[in-house]
Amino acid sequence: MFSLLCATSALVLPAMAMAQSTGSQTVDEEIVITGARAKNGVDGFLTPDSTKAKAVLTQELIERQIPGQTILNTINLIPGVNFTNSDAYGSSGGNLRIRGFDGARISLTFDGMPLNDTGNYAIYSNQQLDSEIIDQVNVNLGATDVDSPTASAAGGTVNYRSRIPGDTLGAQLSASYGENDYHRVFGMIDTGILTSFGTKAFVSASVARNDKFKGPGKIEKQQYNAKIYQPLDDNGDFIAIGAHYNENRNNFYRNPSVNDLRTLFGETVVPLAANATPANPIVIGDLTKAQEDAVFAFENNAFCVLDAPTAGVADNDGAGSSANPNDPAGCTNFHGLRINPSNTGNVRAQSRFTLADGLILTVDPSFQYTLANGGGTTVVAENSAMVIGASGLAGVDLNGDGDVLDRVRLYTPNTTNTRRYGVTASLIWDVAPEHRVRLAYTFDRGRHRQTGEYGYLSAIGHPENVFGGRNGRPVLDGDGNPLQQRDRLSIALLHQVAGQYVGRFMDDALRVELGLRAPFFKRSLNQYCYTQTGGSGFATCTGQPGGPGVIVAPDAQGPFPANSFFAPFEAEYKFDKLLPNVGATYRLGNAVSLFASYAKGFSAPRTDNLYRTPQVDVNPETTDAFDLGIRYTSGRVQAQATAWHIAFQNRIVSAFNQDLGISLDRNIGDVDSYGVDASIAYKPVDAVSLYAFGSYIDTEIKNDLVISPTVTLATGGKFMPETPKWQLGGRAQFSLGPVELGGQVKWVDDRFATELNDVKVKGYTLVDLDARFSLASLGLEKSWIQLNVSNLFDTFYFGNLSTQPQASNNPNFSVGAPRTVLGTLHIGF
Repeated sequence: MFSLLCATSALVLPAMAMAQSTGSQTVDEEIVITGARAKNGVDGFLTPDSTKAKAVLTQELIERQIPGQTILNTINLIPGVNFTNSDAYGSSGGNLRIRGFDGARISLTFDGMPLNDTGNYAIYSNQQLDSEIIDQVNVNLGATDVDSPTASAAGGTVNYRSRIPGDTLGAQLSASYGENDYHRVFGMIDTGILTSFGTKAFVSASVARNDKFKGPGKIEKQQYNAKIYQPLDDNGDFIAIGAHYNENRNNFYRNPSVNDLRTLFGETVVPLAANATPANPIVIGDLTKAQEDAVFAFENNAFCVLDAPTAGVADNDGAGSSANPNDPAGCTNFHGLRINPSNTGNVRAQSRFTLADGLILTVDPSFQYTLANGGGTTVVAENSAMVIGASGLAGVDLNGDGDVLDRVRLYTPNTTNTRRYGVTASLIWDVAPEHRVRLAYTFDRGRHRQTGEYGYLSAIGHPENVFGGRNGRPVLDGDGNPLQQRDRLSIALLHQVAGQYVGRFMDDALRVELGLRAPFFKRSLNQYCYTQTGGSGFATCTGQPGGPGVIVAPDAQGPFPANSFFAPFEAEYKFDKLLPNVGATYRLGNAVSLFASYAKGFSAPRTDNLYRTPQVDVNPETTDAFDLGIRYTSGRVQAQATAWHIAFQNRIVSAFNQDLGISLDRNIGDVDSYGVDASIAYKPVDAVSLYAFGSYIDTEIKNDLVISPTVTLATGGKFMPETPKWQLGGRAQFSLGPVELGGQVKWVDDRFATELNDVKVKGYTLVDLDARFSLASLGLEKSWIQLNVSNLFDTFYFGNLSTQPQASNNPNFSVGAPRTVLGTLHIGF
């Protein structure tokens, strides 16, 4: 579909770019050369001859999926990977797991640029690159690369790369229409070679909109991309500069909890939490059709009409008062306030320079911008202390009715604005034809401004501005200061150095890699609000004299007095670790090779963990990951089987609390995991390709979970939540002249929703179909009509899980998308 230009030496085959940074890509040229027998893979499936368990998916497979689908859903076909999508089109987010690691512990990079949030390390799957311009994605299962630019990836990596502009002038336009009123338009123009120096570029844009598959609300997304590529010589040197902007305006789904399902169906279907045990857990998922329909009906309110303010009357918006019959307390679930607006963008570059014979420098700088929040609403009394501030007034007339007697509903999002600068550079020296060394450096600085400026609502309950008082009309207290619920600034700063040796021995049959990564990470915190001493350490921002309650010393130890707070504070935390990364491959013949690797992983504490008190005694998480495997790769077969073991120390689990609107963390100690991953792609004849994969994982939490000084849960020996023990699946693709048919299936085993294993969610099987009819017979060589069907058999299942320690903590479950049909017309010339 595209004309691609390799960014490496002429010896390297088209199946290049199997690592994240330009430096790793250059070092891995040797992998591609020795793996020449497997050069292009099997219809988009490629197994590189790496020292680690790794899988690569190319545009050939990516373009068969739903256009615009998040790339993280595509990698669901890799063993050991489980991505639970929040909708069929990929614009509502989702949750990624690899060998039991959640997304916050998986390094996600795009053209070598780290994408994990520098505060909480989260991955935002709905903000990824348009699928049409992704050249390939590669996944390291359970281990990082030696130069992975991360302070969070204790587990594996997902690295995807944008396409290189085509050599000739060309364009493509695709229009998609699907169920739930889905509309998407994508367009791209290749300039072709513009100068005698080989300069070329592309620009692209897409717009997508659809209704939620259940409940009221919309999902909207627009994205713009551009890239210019300049080759510097015929030896693979180049400079590439790219720009990206993505904007989402989403209503998100309201996910039922254990208690919600019990209320819907009764205790005979969902037993009381007090009766749940690990031996007899609550099982979520065996529902009748009527019960499934009831879960679909459990959604956000479609309407929320605010009370017209009346002078002299104590209006009580949102508190269920008889003075306000139009605005019940349920307006907290109004879909117009359950929103997730985000503006994200980046400018990035990749470059490679040959400084001398056998000496190469690569430099990948980047800048990223993020502005986002998760919506929310609060009812505020006009005469409350936080509204009055230090003014001494009787109150503040927030709704303009001439009195200060009212309780007023306001829009109260927590907004994060991030500006992030980074660079990853490598100096590579070929000491001899069989010996290569590399020195790599990463700089990554993320500035987080996290605020919660209140904003006003319209008469029908929608926010005046989706970013509240930050970008819109602010709500002012008695002193004229913006009313807010969060006000803090943090800097996440990473300096990392890495060294690597790559040697080839025994007539290139043996390849050895020895690496050492040393991250030096610092978090600088400025908390401008008061912090509650108990529980989760919520912030209270107020202008009232003396603070909101009893102020305790920064170094005070609990138990604390009731209604006590830490005063605003500054803090700094530093973390560093030496992380060895070694491996080897041994080629037994033209098609068979053995591989083994060991990598130590590291994840520094997240920002929210450190804001709870002025002084937090925390330790980073670490992992020891071992792989041992065998591969068979040829032009017709791509096969790999891996046995692995991961030992996790000091593991911290984070889960979103839907009622509180924040993520809460808990330290579950050490975890051991063992497993086997296997896959095979086979092309018996040119018109047919077959692929099958499977994975098995066994995990054990080693410690009991301490909830409080007086409460301990017997989690020792239990299975990690949200982790399926078994996953099986495959894909088949057939070419019948102008018609191409594809189908893929995946079965996901049961998953626990609690560390105590007293809530279990039933497994599920999903089948997807794709069909394409070429328009080449009409003279349109690069054009086609494509049909995609997601969840062919309309399986009802629960996808994302918001896990908790035990059943009484009320975990939440998101409903998977039903059968969804989509058609696309693609025109290329």
